[in-house]
Amino acid sequence: MNFNFKEINRNKLFRFTEEQKVQIFKVYDRLCEIYKISIIDVKDTPLSRFKPIVENQDFIPHISYLVQSESSSFYLYIITRIVRYNSKYGSTSKEYLKVWGLKELGEDFGDIVIRKETFSDKITEIFKNFDIDFKNDRDFSKTFYVLCKNETETKKFLNKSTRQLLKSFPDKDFQLEVKNNVLSFGLPKKLSLPRLLQISEFLNEI
Repeated sequence: MNFNFKEINRNKLFRFTEEQKVQIFKVYDRLCEIYKISIIDVKDTPLSRFKPIVENQDFIPHISYLVQSESSSFYLYIITRIVRYNSKYGSTSKEYLKVWGLKELGEDFGDIVIRKETFSDKITEIFKNFDIDFKNDRDFSKTFYVLCKNETETKKFLNKSTRQLLKSFPDKDFQLEVKNNVLSFGLPKKLSLPRLLQISEFLNEI
């Protein structure tokens, strides 16, 4: 179901601050300069397949875009993230905007999680062989932690061009997850125009 952007402005943007609205319009206008953009209902997207996202009450998708280029299509979401802080004087919370993306893939690759490898991951690998090792791409194996259910399908997904795309992504704090034929990708950081463009470019190319 497509929405008129003015309708979104009345019915969905009222809950945002004026500063947030300015930011939302700014990223929307920039996306429209590059891609064909349709504003659609979140229920009409594959987001429901990612239960940790959907069931997280502090991670709320408010606006969803269907983004189309000449060669690809994907979804972007404007999300509010609520961070809670506890101290001896009590608890407080702060809300900020994020952008998250999904893309439907041409094949079913099972369940895959890819993130930057941490020191604790390296220690775990000494005792248990959880992470997939790419012996022909040591830079990738040293940088990223790959968990999956099907190693064959995962290596098929992580072909040379995909590994290169991940290695060239400018912010290695990204979170990537694949559920069968849907890829989830984003940064656990505040929304900014450069981050939005980085994520959209990645989803367009993969």
